[in-house]
Amino acid sequence: MNPRAPWTEVGAALDVDAATVARRWQRLREGGYAWVTAYLYDQGGSGALVEVDCAPGQDAAVARALAREPMAATIELAAGGRDLLVTALAGDFGSLSSFILDRIGVLPGVTATRAHLVTGGLYVEGSSWRLRSLARSQSQSLTSARRPLAVREETASQAARELVLALAEDGRLPLTELAARLGVSLNTASRRLSRLLGSGGLVLRCDLAPPLSGAPVSVTFFASVPSEHLDATAHEVARFPEIRLCVTVAGPQNLLAIAWVASLADVQRLEVRLARALPHLRVADRSIALRITKHMGRILDADGRARDFVPVDMWSAAGTSGTVAHADDDIV
Repeated sequence: MNPRAPWTEVGAALDVDAATVARRWQRLREGGYAWVTAYLYDQGGSGALVEVDCAPGQDAAVARALAREPMAATIELAAGGRDLLVTALAGDFGSLSSFILDRIGVLPGVTATRAHLVTGGLYVEGSSWRLRSLARSQSQSLTSARRPLAVREETASQAARELVLALAEDGRLPLTELAARLGVSLNTASRRLSRLLGSGGLVLRCDLAPPLSGAPVSVTFFASVPSEHLDATAHEVARFPEIRLCVTVAGPQNLLAIAWVASLADVQRLEVRLARALPHLRVADRSIALRITKHMGRILDADGRARDFVPVDMWSAAGTSGTVAHADDDIV
């Protein structure tokens, strides 16, 4: 709810002291169980969900290769009509096209790709998803610390990019360290961070290993909605508490939604609820994640714990791979 909230405020909400909260968080982060990620919400950028088909036995190798790509934000080993499902983010349409065609499409082991291009409608994304484990008073004490500014920061600026990449691995990086990395004064770093956060251009998100979430099953729904009802239907889909992502896309289906649920049986129950509530929605296909191998830049092990990190860099030149700090061939 407020990923950079001071430990004193978090401790007050949980009725424990700040030192205890900080110590618990350190254990969670070092164990790869939870982490804070920073990324830009840039309405001028381009995104896609890419279905990838692989040669027999090559899906894990392809996932490892894609994990090094800065534009590949999230990668799933999937059940259903595709071997991998990749969330790709780029600074513009040309870069996105080059990444899909010239990087994913030519990787050894890839036999086919199908791209669902985001058409501009992003109705909800992962930073809004909640565990719903706090009392209302606890939630209010944390969210009240956010004071959005009326200033719109230019997210395409070099300064904004540098700040986001500096915070990407640890969104709670102390201001002193942030200033040092940026080579600016403490006041300048604080001002830039406040402006970017207040404008809504910078998203801070606290994620956790899916098995600890109470909703370890990730499902992607591929749905069709008549154009005249698309916007209203997408808004309603985004209201369901299980939904982590809802976007409109170009293709045979024009709406994609990703949900985290407690069990495979809950996938069907959620689809029934969606159908009953939304008469114009037609789910054409669904994809279950057998394993999430990369999650907004975090390289996850088989237990969903963060083991490595590749910054999500939507401005990275297509064809240039990122660097994994401690690459581990046994992760996937």
